[in-house]
Amino acid sequence: MKTLIFDPIHNDAESLLKNKVKLIPKKINELEHNPEVEAVVLRTYTKLTNRELDFLPNLKHIVSCSVGLDNLDLDEINKRNINLVHCPGTNSNSVAEHTIYFIYSLLRNSERPFPELKGKTLGIIGFGYIGKLVAKKLKGCDLKIIAFDVVPQEQKILEELNTEMKTFDEVIKEADILTIHVNLNKHTEKLINYPVFEKMKKNCYFINNSRAEVVDEEALVHYLNSGKFKGVALDTYSDEFKNKLKDNKNNLILTDHIAAQGEDSFKEMCMQPVQKFIEQINQQKN
Repeated sequence: MKTLIFDPIHNDAESLLKNKVKLIPKKINELEHNPEVEAVVLRTYTKLTNRELDFLPNLKHIVSCSVGLDNLDLDEINKRNINLVHCPGTNSNSVAEHTIYFIYSLLRNSERPFPELKGKTLGIIGFGYIGKLVAKKLKGCDLKIIAFDVVPQEQKILEELNTEMKTFDEVIKEADILTIHVNLNKHTEKLINYPVFEKMKKNCYFINNSRAEVVDEEALVHYLNSGKFKGVALDTYSDEFKNKLKDNKNNLILTDHIAAQGEDSFKEMCMQPVQKFIEQINQQKN
């Protein structure tokens, strides 16, 4: 099976693929009409829209070695009956650990005496794989954990995680530390905007490890420059974001979209979908 690979993946996953398919490295901007290609492998850095799909008229499989799917035109993929291989949750531990790194770094970067996590209220927007794991890892830290999600949660799990579900507005207003863990889609784009920032506590801490587009950056810059926050940490943001900030931000931490790049999580993000893909093509042969 002729398979294009657009992005670097874990060596073990690439070796598995090479044993099963004809793997051809390709840059997405070098893509040309090729009716022989039946599968592509990519990560979140490569967009696959109607335009790119037109170059691959016989494409049968898309293997996504990432968790987010906002780089893919899902409606078009479904319309063309292309099989999407995707394993959500595989990066959860790395992103959860990065969130905790952000929390403690922001607290310790504050003025002395340092604020402590004990007694604070942590608000989690998006209580899926990552949100739950953040709560699990922090449940022994003597803080209050509140969360919001559009999906109803099992009471037993909430009790195990020492977490109380609240409305979106309640979480926004009550959190001393607010962390965002939602997928990017038409419902969550600019979910955190001017009215939301206005409702947050003065001197709260704000963390985003999801997608840059979930936050209205113009609004974030406004409230950063006006001194709304005691600290902000972002793993995703646009190229223009830093240029809009005033000088001497005392407690702003930026990392370059690395939250999911923990050694185990990166391997699992690549291995699980590749293994699933190989199982599927083996079943088809049988």
